[in-house]
Amino acid sequence: MTDHEEFRRQVRAWLAGNVPAGDLPDPDTDDGFGAHRDWERRLYDAGYSGISWPTEYGGRGGDVLHEAIFAEEYELAGAPVRITRPAQRFLGPTLIRYGSAEQRRRWLPGMLRADHIWCQGFSEPDAGSDLAGVRTRARWDGDRFVVDGQKTWTTYGRFGDRMFTLARTGEPGGRHRGLSCLVIDMRGAGVRVRPVRQAHGQTGFAEVFFDSVAVPAGNLVGPRDEGWDVAMTLLSFERGPDAGAPVRTRRRLDALVGDIVEAGGSPGTVRDLGDLYARLSAFQAYTCRRVGARLAGEPVGAESSLVKLFAARLDADIVQLGVELFGDERLAERAPEFLDYWHSRAGSIYGGTAEIQRNVVADRILGLPRC
Repeated sequence: MTDHEEFRRQVRAWLAGNVPAGDLPDPDTDDGFGAHRDWERRLYDAGYSGISWPTEYGGRGGDVLHEAIFAEEYELAGAPVRITRPAQRFLGPTLIRYGSAEQRRRWLPGMLRADHIWCQGFSEPDAGSDLAGVRTRARWDGDRFVVDGQKTWTTYGRFGDRMFTLARTGEPGGRHRGLSCLVIDMRGAGVRVRPVRQAHGQTGFAEVFFDSVAVPAGNLVGPRDEGWDVAMTLLSFERGPDAGAPVRTRRRLDALVGDIVEAGGSPGTVRDLGDLYARLSAFQAYTCRRVGARLAGEPVGAESSLVKLFAARLDADIVQLGVELFGDERLAERAPEFLDYWHSRAGSIYGGTAEIQRNVVADRILGLPRC
């Protein structure tokens, strides 16, 4: 048995004995967030956080394949949603690459154990997909930055302790110059968090306002005025291969098939399902290919935009088929399907809109001329 096979066996056995029997409360509520934080600490204590992170930062020291195996088994076990997902998938890896030794020592271990909750401050009211258009300003004042501005759609912003944010620190010399990445204490003076109520009535998102917020010079990540490269690295990690994503999609599709079998499906429905399963198989195969490429040391590139487009459309089509077959009444009655429906719509927006991803594919993969 290889090391990776043994790791899969261990993970599967641990999850079978430790995943909560019932769903944890909604992490967008106070009680639910606390329960999910306790779960994250159980994972950390068992050695299942930061699977591919270096051990000196609290990780397990595994490779990309170990990480992919854990993601697959975690989803197969129906384990709780991860509130440390932003920190583990893209904020932490960005700090590992660009952070100073002191920053890595100070911030990384607490990320994995959920001692400190991190959120990402990129989107703004007038700069969502147009990330280079951020208006949050960080002016230099003696030995610190002073930040004024606003961020929106901040995941877990209501519970956040620290924000990894993009702000303008200089005059733009071209659209992508004059930006810097800063870490801001969410509990500091001048930071105001306003929860955003979502369709299901909870407030996991938040708007965050900065009013002359003092940020120490030591909280600058990467070179000053050259934060665009840091931000693009972060987004490449965010859109990188997620071996758990095809498993989540299959579970959703299998559940829909169960409902259709119970109700009796038409030949047209069978054709629709065949199309969805074929696309799912392509998604699984391509994810495996990308995990292999990362294992071989290849960087995450523009292909991440292609995968995001494909996966978001597939999820939306699965949920939409269920709505068409069973009607809006059942959607309103069954909370998980209600959330799936709206989350599938958000998939074309979060992490960069579908329009932006198509532009990336056209420019960097297909080499099409710009209009």
